[in-house]
Amino acid sequence: MNVLIRYFLFLVFVLSSTGAIAENHSYKIGFVNTSKVLKQAPQARKVEERLKAEFGPREGQIKEQRQEILALEDQIKSDKAINSNTRRKLEREIRLKVSQLKFLEQEFREDQNLRRNEGIRELQQVIAGVLEKLGDSGNYDLILTEGVSYVSGQTDITDQIIEMLNQLAETTDEAQ
Repeated sequence: MNVLIRYFLFLVFVLSSTGAIAENHSYKIGFVNTSKVLKQAPQARKVEERLKAEFGPREGQIKEQRQEILALEDQIKSDKAINSNTRRKLEREIRLKVSQLKFLEQEFREDQNLRRNEGIRELQQVIAGVLEKLGDSGNYDLILTEGVSYVSGQTDITDQIIEMLNQLAETTDEAQ
């Protein structure tokens, strides 16, 4: 019985002391608006520029094909003297070009989305590294990102993250 009382008193002491420790410790919490970071980080702009450079020519080809189809449709509408055989050939050509265009547009969107997602994944890894670095150097206990209902200006560290990403981009640009 004596052992049981000692164990109980020890347990009460431990529980009350951990509560006191938690009350004396102030936590440092930060919040990062990831959508703002993805819009303003220089690395994100580089991803977009790379996508434009890679997919710009294909987008131009798709626009040219649309213009060809519109020109053929205008030709059918404007030229009343077209015989029925020529009209049917033009209509068949238009249908063929429209189906080819739809295929090219779908393929273009899929390729572009795939590349964009790859770029965003790479950027998220860079951001995670910067968050970890700031968390360690700034002695943060917790850094939150999405799903937060309210954030005060004191805990929003988004601008710090963007600044660190700017510095990281400058150092990598200088290294290249």
